[in-house]
Amino acid sequence: MNALSPSMEFQIREAGPGDLEEILAHRRLMFFDMGYRDESALESMIHHSRPGIRKYLADRSYRGWFAVSPNGQVAAGAGLIITSLVSGPLRPEQTSRPYLLNVYTYPQFRKMGLARRLTEQAIAYCRKENFGILWLHASEYGRSLYESLGFTPTNEMKLML
Repeated sequence: MNALSPSMEFQIREAGPGDLEEILAHRRLMFFDMGYRDESALESMIHHSRPGIRKYLADRSYRGWFAVSPNGQVAAGAGLIITSLVSGPLRPEQTSRPYLLNVYTYPQFRKMGLARRLTEQAIAYCRKENFGILWLHASEYGRSLYESLGFTPTNEMKLML
């Protein structure tokens, strides 16, 4: 366990427009850690994500948080994108969908509870905003964390076109 182990030594701060490149770095590293090793595809993903995330940060439909170490280094991050959608039967009054994404912890800061704290921050935000459901796609690495926080698998599928 790292000497900075207690996650309480880390401060949580909200992400803003000036954090665009850090958010993009987390997104890239998250996919790399999940086994996506095609560098050109990862670079293309970041290139195509940059304008959207820049816009979402500016209009506050992207809400993000960072865990910052005592020396000021970003150790981990998590984000929400809030999008419009049509109503469904689980929460008919909910016409916006909060989606948790870009949950990433740098390797030297793992196993300190930072991803949990950041995910709890996102959940608290969603509760405060009266969202009835929070969605995410879980990696193999994150599944146990999300399940421990009460997330359940859904019937979602995909078709590669």
